[in-house]
Amino acid sequence: MIFIEDKQSLKSAKHYFETAYIRQVIEANGFRLRKAAEALGIHYSALMNKIKTKGITINKPTEASNGL
Repeated sequence: MIFIEDKQSLKSAKHYFETAYIRQVIEANGFRLRKAAEALGIHYSALMNKIKTKGITINKPTEASNGL
């Protein structure tokens, strides 16, 4: 779910949505960035650039945190 603050600019809302969406797609693809880029319909290098410029951190769950 996306939370929109009152008087949030379109630029800010777009950044928030895109960042959240990219994280979701990365997670849905098992943290495989090439697969995530393909699912997003962008080149791998474009995904890497977005991850860097948006400050997205990728925290792949460890086996211990999965309860295994």
